[in-house]
Amino acid sequence: MTPKLLFIDDEDIVLKSSRRIFAGSGYEIDVASSGDEGLALARAKDYDIVVTDLKMPGLGGMEVLKTLRRDRPGTTVIIFTGYSSVDTAREALKAGAFDYIPKPFTPEELRSVVANALEARRNAAGAKMLDLMAIVSHELKSPLAAMQTTADTLYRGYFGKLEPEQEKIVGTILRNCSYLEDIIRSYIDLSKMELDGLTAFKKRVPFASQVLAEALKAPGIRDNPKKMPIVTELEGDPVLDGDPDLLKILVGNLVNNAIKYGAEGTPVRLRLSRTDGEVRFAVRNEGVGIPEEAKGRLFKRFERLKQKGTEGVKGSGLGLYICKTIVDKHKGRIWVEGEPGKWVEFLVALPVAGGEAASGTPGA
Repeated sequence: MTPKLLFIDDEDIVLKSSRRIFAGSGYEIDVASSGDEGLALARAKDYDIVVTDLKMPGLGGMEVLKTLRRDRPGTTVIIFTGYSSVDTAREALKAGAFDYIPKPFTPEELRSVVANALEARRNAAGAKMLDLMAIVSHELKSPLAAMQTTADTLYRGYFGKLEPEQEKIVGTILRNCSYLEDIIRSYIDLSKMELDGLTAFKKRVPFASQVLAEALKAPGIRDNPKKMPIVTELEGDPVLDGDPDLLKILVGNLVNNAIKYGAEGTPVRLRLSRTDGEVRFAVRNEGVGIPEEAKGRLFKRFERLKQKGTEGVKGSGLGLYICKTIVDKHKGRIWVEGEPGKWVEFLVALPVAGGEAASGTPGA
């Protein structure tokens, strides 16, 4: 959708400069030479951004701002102000303005503030959508679980042996239930990660006992339908600074991914150690592996690899993106190793807790 911008200023040169600066930008630009005219336009049309001068004859920019905050709360307001009015501009920020631009301004300064405002609007819209998806996902969890349990009961023959065609149909239902479960879990996880304040962690988290052990209790891991045993190799219980809930999402996604793409009946191997001031965690499975040329695409949003041996596997394309985001928030690293057609291993390195680097038992 084309961004709509309105510039309000009683100086004609400012309005002409604003039009010239955004010429060819693809934005829809309107101008008004007074507060009254600008407010009338802003009430009649749904602008994304209104940039208004503070000091104008008649209706001033502060009144325009307050009125728009009340009548058009979805509109982002930016203030033009002279250097002598910076204190007033700060008052405007307290009243709800997004930012202010001192006069005289350069084209780069104006473009930068407007670009920041548009980016903030996009992020806010994305956060609202994630909130909505999280609510919907939570509501879908219970009926989906009931449907999956019923289908699994039929598939296992508790109500009598199924005919081959019936078994095929119920198997399709189960695969689609797993796909929907993956999508629901991914959107709930995404909504958690978009919350403010997740970039600085202060909680001490013992990884083996508070993260790994708890993540492995999730349904579908120990009792997975592919009968893949979970084999753990743990060296102590290294401590890091982090968010235990997000770290459980990280472990759960990696283990579920290993089960989803692993060969039936083969083990999923989990290794935990500490070395060189880092907590090292790895998840390995046997199966189709990952081609070398595809490794660079793995951690992108909605990216799914299409390769021989995974034709029937469905997913949201969000699991590894979520893992990468969680690792980044913890200032760590995640990468993949493997041999196509044989095995693949995802490895995570996270900093140990502050003050812990010189103590404890280092990993091998």
